Amino acid sequence: MTDVPEHVPTPLEVARELEQEVAQEEAPLGRVEPAASRVVAPAEVVVLDDVVPEALEPPEPLTPAEIVAAAVLDVPGVVRLHGGRFGGLGTYLPGRRVTGVRIDDEGTEVHVVVSDRVPVPQTAARVQRAVSAIAPMPVRVHVEDIDTIV
Repeated sequence: MTDVPEHVPTPLEVARELEQEVAQEEAPLGRVEPAASRVVAPAEVVVLDDVVPEALEPPEPLTPAEIVAAAVLDVPGVVRLHGGRFGGLGTYLPGRRVTGVRIDDEGTEVHVVVSDRVPVPQTAARVQRAVSAIAPMPVRVHVEDIDTIV
């Protein structure tokens, strides 16, 4: 187990400590130089906003299509969602798209690629049960492809 220090110095505090150390090393004992004649090397300061701005912003709330997609991908035997024959099936959101899930007034449509390791009807039934618990009925599951691992 690692020990966590009670106080972690900020970059500004570290810079001040470095300035003090440099000033003490440059001035001989018993003689103090005026502050104007001392040359202190600038300290490097890292601003967190420049490094990881996404980590500081709150995540966007999930849409119903994203929740359905996550539930489908958690079903054993589902390899991935599929965009349909020409790749256009999905839910279009501002700046992104949820491929393979369409929710409208007629219900929910899910297009998946399944594994050959689990029986296809069993996987499709699990997907339908998982989606029907969280999305509008009826739920239509389309198995677009079967992924075989050689």
